[in-house]
Amino acid sequence: MTRIAFQGAPGAFSWLAARDLFPRAKRQAMSDFAAVVRAVAQGRVELGILPIENSVIGEVREAQAALRSVEGLVIVEDATFPIRQCLLALPGATMAGLRWVESHPAALAQCADWLADRGLRMRAVDDTAGAARSIAADRDYTRAAIAGVEAAELYGLEVLAHDIADRSDNCTRFVVIATSARAEVAA
Repeated sequence: MTRIAFQGAPGAFSWLAARDLFPRAKRQAMSDFAAVVRAVAQGRVELGILPIENSVIGEVREAQAALRSVEGLVIVEDATFPIRQCLLALPGATMAGLRWVESHPAALAQCADWLADRGLRMRAVDDTAGAARSIAADRDYTRAAIAGVEAAELYGLEVLAHDIADRSDNCTRFVVIATSARAEVAA
């Protein structure tokens, strides 16, 4: 079975892109983009997926830097997906009761104007779905996460607001990487 590494927790946008592109592959969570690249380069997985560009914020610099850090990797797939950022919180939480909104820095940047208009403070964490998982585990009604609807479903959260990105055409370009040797075998 093909294994594909993604950054974040199940429910993250990279997890969703990997699921849509390779529905039969086993998805493996990694802590950061560099870990995804290393896992592919070291042969621990056959594929990795990285978000490299977003229509609201431009380059996802951390992912692009990770990709450039290792030689011998090639892009075997390139796809753009709509990104529907949502504000997630525990069932019963209210907008008025929120003190913090947590997510990956790229997701926070995609929603910065929306958050500022509502006076919500931002806290950067490792990933979108990880923020949702943490809020669900900690049972803190003053925290919310920016993530997709799928993360709300996975971690038992409510969607307080849908489509909160600063632009309605928010989308992210993902690339799937492999070692050049694996890419030749797959061709």
